[in-house]
Amino acid sequence: MKHFTKKYTLLALVLSLLSQVSVAQFQTVPIRQQIEATKPFSAKVQAITLPFFDDFSTSSTRLDASKWEKGGGTFISNTFTTNHPSVNVVTFDGFKANGTPYDFNNPSAVGATDTLTSQGINLTKVGDRNLSLTDSLYLSFFYTKGALGERPDLKDSLKLQFYDNGGNWKTVWSDSGTVVSNFKQILLPVNKTIYLHSDFKFRFISIGNKSGSFDTWHLDYVYLGEKRNYKDKFTQDFACRKFNSTILKRYNSMPMVQYLKKPDTELNDLIKVEYFNLQAISPFIKAKFIITNQISNKSSIDSLDRLDCASFASREVTYKGDIKSFLSGTKTKIKVKFQLGVEDRNSRDIPNQLAANDTISQFTELDNYYAYDDGTAEQAAYIKKGFARVAVRYILNQKDAVTAIRVNFQPTLTNLTGKRITFQILSNKGGKPGAPLQTISDTSTVIKYTSTTNGFIEYKIKNVAVEDTFYVGYVQLADEEPIVIGLDANSQQFSENHFYNISNEWVQVPKVNTPSTSSDFTPIKGSLMIRPVMLGNELKVTLATEEEIQDKNLVISPNPSTGIFRWNDVSLKNVEVFDMTGRAIFQEKTNNQEINLQNLNTGIYFLRLSNEKNTFVRKIVKE
Repeated sequence: MKHFTKKYTLLALVLSLLSQVSVAQFQTVPIRQQIEATKPFSAKVQAITLPFFDDFSTSSTRLDASKWEKGGGTFISNTFTTNHPSVNVVTFDGFKANGTPYDFNNPSAVGATDTLTSQGINLTKVGDRNLSLTDSLYLSFFYTKGALGERPDLKDSLKLQFYDNGGNWKTVWSDSGTVVSNFKQILLPVNKTIYLHSDFKFRFISIGNKSGSFDTWHLDYVYLGEKRNYKDKFTQDFACRKFNSTILKRYNSMPMVQYLKKPDTELNDLIKVEYFNLQAISPFIKAKFIITNQISNKSSIDSLDRLDCASFASREVTYKGDIKSFLSGTKTKIKVKFQLGVEDRNSRDIPNQLAANDTISQFTELDNYYAYDDGTAEQAAYIKKGFARVAVRYILNQKDAVTAIRVNFQPTLTNLTGKRITFQILSNKGGKPGAPLQTISDTSTVIKYTSTTNGFIEYKIKNVAVEDTFYVGYVQLADEEPIVIGLDANSQQFSENHFYNISNEWVQVPKVNTPSTSSDFTPIKGSLMIRPVMLGNELKVTLATEEEIQDKNLVISPNPSTGIFRWNDVSLKNVEVFDMTGRAIFQEKTNNQEINLQNLNTGIYFLRLSNEKNTFVRKIVKE
């Protein structure tokens, strides 16, 4: 249960302590992926029979309507946890299915949030045989809390309830928000006659903050069957879990022309994938990797023999194949599929339901853009200080030009729809962002939110020549309007390519395993979803920086001044003045190339001058 005042204490500190570096750095906020609304059922689902099993491996976003009631607000993914028993989990939080809070008016609202309810299950018969308590019915599931989402507090909870023959829900299990680092399996008996009826149901309910994606719980591998007992934790199943690497070493995606320049530098030596053994034994099994170029349809199959894995443990499988031969053309999309060669569908206890989790796939695109992120935001990040800057580093294999910028904006904290954003393409200086090559801020660079999950907004720009190392970033103009960007928490190995500047110095985000030097700040862990789109050709121009042009041409005088400030560029007619906190205090459009600030108190301010193409910011002193 995260109350608003507790969750955003750091934000309040920033307003009063802007002079302190430690409280103005990168911060994260939990988010929620929107999922497609469940389609209405055309008719009531007929009561299902035992066994009931779902590990969510056959679902991408929507629950299996033959097993679960519609609604409830949960969502399915394979990116919010790392040690789940099988591919995909279902997640509970304080958001509805459409990505909006259960209570948007009261930030401290606490109560029931997401619910996952089974369809009716006939517990009177199995086939032609009547069921009784002697058949020893047990429900088992795996769960954890927090993981890559926000961890529940001690007063939050996840509850399991059974639906009895009198139409009542009975709580049979619950857990609070204490720490659980790994998924834990629970086995519960269905041991009362009030549950042995033709419309038995069970449901999970999360209790927590109703104002956002807080207090997350994750559920997997739900199994209700007979002839079980409290020690029956094993299943005749091997299940894929996740990929631990991609085919690229320095990015998740990159331009094909850049890759082809130094392919051996860019390719990972190994592809790593992980699977889990849910059996009581450790038999040898077979597996295979299937590599496919989805544009040329070229493919290959490499088989692996005699893989072993300890009971109730995971194993990482490594693959070193000829990936390079699949990477050709002007662009391509590579599919890496890992498939376990086990006959799970012959399981005695759960027939015909275990084969789906034997396969997992990963896709890598080489086209015309760079991406550290994998296309999915588990969190969001922002920097809360006026005139702070953020930049992400990219390293070229040959000279190129930036032709567009793609950004995943998250509708979190404040609705900034239509607000202008200032982008910057920067040069490199000693391993950190250097002088701006181009600042982009005009009527087309306004913040928008996509209607699709993990979507990007693309901003076309005039081609900016870049070489060797360059940076793409933005300027955070005001404290009260934080620009929130999607953060891929599964790409933490790229965190050190991110930089921020809250005064006059660029600071590199530390590596994930580097502890913070400030008790007020936890560094972001992941990759911002900012993608430069490349031209693919070198521009035959001199790389003069915008800063050099500004220093040479734009003059503010007098500065300091008792009130009147003038500038020498007739095209700059849009005028804004900000105080040191980033708060806008003056705005007008003028043809006179001057402003009168005699009514302002003495002090330091920022003067922002712009036309339809460029934006320039200068520090001014009012005497």
